[in-house]
Amino acid sequence: LRRFAPEVAHLHTAHAHALGVLAARGAGVPAVVVSRRVDFDVATHPLSTVKYRLPVDRYLCISQGVASVLRRAGVPAARLAVVRSGVDLSQPAGPGADLRVLLGLPPDAPVVGTVAALAPHKDHANLLRAAARVTRQRPEVCFAWVGEGECRPALERLRAELGLDRAVRLLGFRADARALLAQFTVFALGSYLEGLCTSLLDAQALGVPIVATAVGGVPEVVSHGETGVLVPARDPDALAAAILGLLGDAPRRQRLREAGRAAVRGFDVASTVAETEGVYREILAARPRR
Repeated sequence: LRRFAPEVAHLHTAHAHALGVLAARGAGVPAVVVSRRVDFDVATHPLSTVKYRLPVDRYLCISQGVASVLRRAGVPAARLAVVRSGVDLSQPAGPGADLRVLLGLPPDAPVVGTVAALAPHKDHANLLRAAARVTRQRPEVCFAWVGEGECRPALERLRAELGLDRAVRLLGFRADARALLAQFTVFALGSYLEGLCTSLLDAQALGVPIVATAVGGVPEVVSHGETGVLVPARDPDALAAAILGLLGDAPRRQRLREAGRAAVRGFDVASTVAETEGVYREILAARPRR
């Protein structure tokens, strides 16, 4: 940092936050910014409390939901800025496998898909329990999960207990994730914590109707009844009912596709870049001239 002498140090992970703030201040960097992308509670133990008292000029929160978590933890509002994550709306789905061929399904089979790390807060267990309810009424429905993570062994055990080995397919990491997502009949997300979820933005951009839990920044992406369907977290009955409702209503799915494509224009990555640069300039402009 001393050799490079940047005007801004922008830190993007928890470890970078803990170490980079001190390094940047020690090197005399004029502006220090930390991105916060998850809505986990902070300042829950002494070390975390100290970390959020470090001299950071601005926390860039990807949603109002994330910002509210930091406010509750005692971070002054003046040090918070909401800069929502964006996606490249010019990017097509790209080449990829035929999803239904990959799953061994007929061309017209309904697929409820998810693109998310198999992490605790994504609550795939909630989605598994919802899938059990959906497939009892619609046995032809297949659930396809794209993503990998620490919860896979536990989820595989629960899937077997629920008798869903054939109905819920864990596809792991896929380089063609966006191409597969574009082929979902419905995108479903069952998280109990969520900063924003750019997979929801991808789903809207690609015209896939959404059912998601109303947590964190999700309601800032999905407007209930207008661009998707929102349900309470940790409620598999509500999640299943919403999925079944969309699967049985093709005109509604089409309305949500069109509304989602229009709404996602506000999340273009170019806006994220411009707003981030604006925060940099605001901090630097407020610095006393030497």
